[in-house]
Amino acid sequence: MASAAIELNDLTVHAARRGLLEVEHLRVEAGSVVALMGPNGAGKTTLLRACLGLLRPTRGNIRVLGENVPALRGAALARLRSRIGYVPQLLPGRSELPLTVREVVAIGRTARAGLFHRLSRADWQAVDQWIEQLGLAALAERAFSQISGGEQRKTIIARAMAQEPDLLLLDEPTANLDLGWRERIVETVQALYTQTRISVVLVCHELEVLPSACRQVVLLDAGRVAATGPPEVVFTTE
Repeated sequence: MASAAIELNDLTVHAARRGLLEVEHLRVEAGSVVALMGPNGAGKTTLLRACLGLLRPTRGNIRVLGENVPALRGAALARLRSRIGYVPQLLPGRSELPLTVREVVAIGRTARAGLFHRLSRADWQAVDQWIEQLGLAALAERAFSQISGGEQRKTIIARAMAQEPDLLLLDEPTANLDLGWRERIVETVQALYTQTRISVVLVCHELEVLPSACRQVVLLDAGRVAATGPPEVVFTTE
């Protein structure tokens, strides 16, 4: 059997005495692109946060990249997170630190090199490689807070890829972008997958933002898996 990037079994997540997620079983195959869809409050972001160890389950098992997430603490959890590129749903409205695009991308490399280690020449080469690859070279020395929303999203994706992750979690990367930028972000995700065959979980609302490589959709509703399978099977009138 092929290895799983993510596997959930009998999972229940509560917060503030409220049930957020109840998943009997969910498996994301390694090297696949999976879309996580559903209405607001369905549990999509909760699922990602549980996979990152940011939310502890009330019961059940979460295995990510072969690791039992609820059992990890401290350095062991940090090592797992260094293997996961995470693009959060909301970007900061403004930054108190005048970081450039290059410095923001370098934060991702720091996660791999170690928090208290200076980046080496090879690390900076990796940073610049992802800046170039995502078409951000002309913006490298611009302040992150001064570039457009679409450019910020691409910068955060470059930051995640600078970690050289085994798993990429994207939480609504096209939210609040115009049609042109939504298309560019989808093209970026598709190109990254084509090049690296990285495992990708993409949270989204719109059908048009699914990359062509996506062959599994997980539809969540009220914290439960309502349907899962290929897009043409899940997206029925019913």
